Amino acid sequence: MGNFESPKDISPQHALNQGGLLFERQFPADARIVPQARHDALAICQSSGITDDECTSLDLALGEALANAVRHGGSEGFVCLAVWSYQGNLILRVHNGGPGFEPPQPPYPMPAGFPATSGRGLPLMETLTDAMMVCRGDANEGGSSTFLVKHLPEAKTAI
Repeated sequence: MGNFESPKDISPQHALNQGGLLFERQFPADARIVPQARHDALAICQSSGITDDECTSLDLALGEALANAVRHGGSEGFVCLAVWSYQGNLILRVHNGGPGFEPPQPPYPMPAGFPATSGRGLPLMETLTDAMMVCRGDANEGGSSTFLVKHLPEAKTAI
């Protein structure tokens, strides 16, 4: 078990669930849900004051997190997506009920031989967000979660 965080700006001590929840939905663990889940989150991102380029980056990172959740953790049949604002950040959490995995220590280097069909998700998510953290679930929740964080412009910190 373990929590590994991107060496950027997120601290595991954040009480993330105490922020303002903007969206929460459980989807079947099926690759066909990824476009709809991305669409739902992108609508929130676009209304948050984040630039179009930053929304595009966050959308790509979310696509990677959702694809990983479906492919590697969807054995329990569901993927949850939650989006909230907390202390000037837009936070996206992708959770699945699968067995989880022990992620490598960050930073997440891009694998050699870029044409590989897997192994690029963690480095891409880390590059495309202001902070990223992958956590294995606890005894109560199980599964694993990926947190993606994008700093909000100061004028929009209270969505």
